[in-house]
Amino acid sequence: MISPRQLRHLIAATASVAALAVAPAALAAQQNNPNTTGLPLYPKVTTGSEYPSVKEKIGSYKVYTAQSSDPIATVEAWYRHALPKAVETKDDNSLTHGIVLTVGKDKVLIYNLGGSKASIIELQKYLGP
Repeated sequence: MISPRQLRHLIAATASVAALAVAPAALAAQQNNPNTTGLPLYPKVTTGSEYPSVKEKIGSYKVYTAQSSDPIATVEAWYRHALPKAVETKDDNSLTHGIVLTVGKDKVLIYNLGGSKASIIELQKYLGP
């Protein structure tokens, strides 16, 4: 059974991949939605979308997802430098392969979906109960 978190990853990644399939990278970059989470965004993204806040057991999160054609190791290294005090955990399951960086209750997920080479970035800004 897919957890709500895995389903959210799948929906976000599918939307990002679909957007890239329809438009050239230059056009997709012009259509990025702004990142209003306050969390750092990797500078070489090709798409980006912010979603309505997500209510979880511990509170609500503002979620922004983006995609980069850069290798995941490059994106992970950039985020380790951008968030030096973050706690890192591995995110490796049947759908996603990458890391989660946690700063307080905020989270940054960097992962590949399945066998895809695209790097997915998910910013989760904690909004409170």
